[in-house]
Amino acid sequence: MNKIYIAAVFIVLFILIFVFLLLAGKLPFGLPGLNKTPPVKIGVLYHSSSYKLAFNGLKDKMAEDGYKDGEKVEFVVKELSDPSDATLATKELMEANVNIIYSVSTPVTTRVKNEADDTPIVFNIVGDPIGPGFAKSFAEPGMNLTGCTNLSASLSGKRLEIFKQAFPNIKRVVTFYDPANAFSALSIQETRKAASGLGIEVKEVLVKSVEEIDAELAKLRPGEFDGFYNTPDARVVGRIDKVVARANELKIPVMGHEEDLAVKGVALTYGANFYLLGRDCAIVVENIIRGHSPKTEPVISPSKLELELIINQKTLDAIGKTISQPILSQADKIIK
Repeated sequence: MNKIYIAAVFIVLFILIFVFLLLAGKLPFGLPGLNKTPPVKIGVLYHSSSYKLAFNGLKDKMAEDGYKDGEKVEFVVKELSDPSDATLATKELMEANVNIIYSVSTPVTTRVKNEADDTPIVFNIVGDPIGPGFAKSFAEPGMNLTGCTNLSASLSGKRLEIFKQAFPNIKRVVTFYDPANAFSALSIQETRKAASGLGIEVKEVLVKSVEEIDAELAKLRPGEFDGFYNTPDARVVGRIDKVVARANELKIPVMGHEEDLAVKGVALTYGANFYLLGRDCAIVVENIIRGHSPKTEPVISPSKLELELIINQKTLDAIGKTISQPILSQADKIIK
């Protein structure tokens, strides 16, 4: 009897220990999903379809590297109607307990930075990460933010130069931007410097809302300007369809800063490929998942191979404009 009792006690103890180890994940087998590590939650904020390309690139590259959505990572996406919506969206992401925030564009990142406390933030399509206070340096950001820059502000002068080379008769152009957007303000500074040497007058129109953009577009008159120089301002980019439609009515070309704008009808674009920048930024996000600190994770800049000159020949034909042969021969892609 004693032997049977002792055996029963051992069996019960064995079962209890086995169940404990199983639940603790110490055994190499178990019920499906029981030992599974929960996915890393990544909050994503972007405004307009152009900036969505930077998310698509990141998601595709991470999936290739083994971080598939719904498995090792979970993307909580906030597609914003306006950059100002990023404040509330960030609060919602914080309530959802995301582990990392991926923010696209300067105005969106500015609002995320103000709301996200110490949560790691990976930014992208930020023309100057130093000026707005996102990083202390490219090599060592020194804060809870790091990511990728498209250097668009520093390319503003080069972009205006290409615009002039493409259409040598251009003398007066108009540009819209939000003065509250630090990146846009910096881009305008670079544009002014280039304009004086190119003999171009730049009419600056300040816009702080979608309604103001539409109202100012309606005020433009035939023959008033030779071209529309699209400063990489997130709010204006979000209304690029309206910009293109009005410019086409006025028979003037639009100069932009990335390929998706050319796809939407902008006559000429020069800048970093947003999709490829998204793939670059996947490396930053993956490193943070592995335990790297944003404070020491370097900011990534686009390579020369990621800078593209795109021409929309269909738009040029529609407005009756011919682009110069030197610029035509340098095009990376021509949309027909």
